[in-house]
Amino acid sequence: MLALLGAFALGCLVSAWWGRGGIGPGRADALTVREERRPPIPTVSIAGIRDGNIRGSIRGDARLFFGETPVLPDHEGAFAVPAAPFLTDHVTVAVPQGMRFVASRRGTYYYPADSGGGARLSPENRVYFETAEDAEGAGFRKAR
Repeated sequence: MLALLGAFALGCLVSAWWGRGGIGPGRADALTVREERRPPIPTVSIAGIRDGNIRGSIRGDARLFFGETPVLPDHEGAFAVPAAPFLTDHVTVAVPQGMRFVASRRGTYYYPADSGGGARLSPENRVYFETAEDAEGAGFRKAR
């Protein structure tokens, strides 16, 4: 019983302190709300790709360029530009000097290094040869 009375008395003391300005709702000056006076931060938000277009919004004085072309938002700041130029994977592979033929480690044919067939080979699987005889000696056949 004594413990219950002690807990009640402690509760009353904390309640009185809280209400007299210690912390909490009794203190009117505990929180001051001020109007934001800093200029807005220019932002570009990319929402994603939908219907073949990159969509997003531009806020403030931000500028957005895709390549050399400026992206101009509408009156609400929204924009949509074709995504196709950015979805193309361009792979450039330097052919070692003196190598005229290429094959894939996983394949059975060899190709001229500057041909379309050679360009389609995965860069990590390429094997290069100086001559057609070297490629055939390694077990590859000439592509038709």
